Amino acid sequence: MWWAGKRAAARTAAIAYVGEGTVRLALGGTLLLAATVEGREAALAALSAAVRDLPRGTRLRVTVGGAICRPYLMPAVEGAVGDADWTAIAASLVEDATGLPADSRVWLDGGQASPRLAVAIDAAWLRGIEAIGGRMLESVRPWWALAIEAARTGADSSGDLAGVAVADSDSLVLLLAEGETYRVAQAYALEGEPVDSVLSRSLVTHDVDARAVALMRLDMGALPGQTVDERLPFRSGAPT
Repeated sequence: MWWAGKRAAARTAAIAYVGEGTVRLALGGTLLLAATVEGREAALAALSAAVRDLPRGTRLRVTVGGAICRPYLMPAVEGAVGDADWTAIAASLVEDATGLPADSRVWLDGGQASPRLAVAIDAAWLRGIEAIGGRMLESVRPWWALAIEAARTGADSSGDLAGVAVADSDSLVLLLAEGETYRVAQAYALEGEPVDSVLSRSLVTHDVDARAVALMRLDMGALPGQTVDERLPFRSGAPT
């Protein structure tokens, strides 16, 4: 799922993770920055300082936490025709569906027709990232989207899975599916609570066995100089 930018291999690409409490930056498979921050201004300032030190010509791919970029499912709507109508409907639902501001940027995922899967990113965060990245910015994506792709294609993949849960620095994103169709797409704020507790409670709500859900975690203990798996940067545990 690429909602902004396209993958390019012509130049070296740095990849960043930006969350409300954590900023990471890696280049060439090595972690350069692992900063603890508090709030948007501090996070963007840390990202800006790190980006200034990148070699000239480096491309920048930014991933963001689930508190900043959240998925949600849209109900069936009679009379909606084409992506323009669906995008307008998705934008009107952002506040109620995700808790993000009404002016959040919205994308529609083309992977399923009903229910439509939408993704919203906080506009203030996006503007800040775009201003920092400038012409070097290649893409902005939720980290949970990369994690889901890794779960689908790696050792985490299994035909018996009911879905994927992704824990990053600030949130738990849960996507549950029936076959190839998502039936649940929701972000839960951690607010200092253990990931396992939030996940357990959410699975009880949806009557799903924890063994049927792959859990992917952001590595909160990573230190500069450590090797980064470029397929799923900043993941906790052995690469798949």
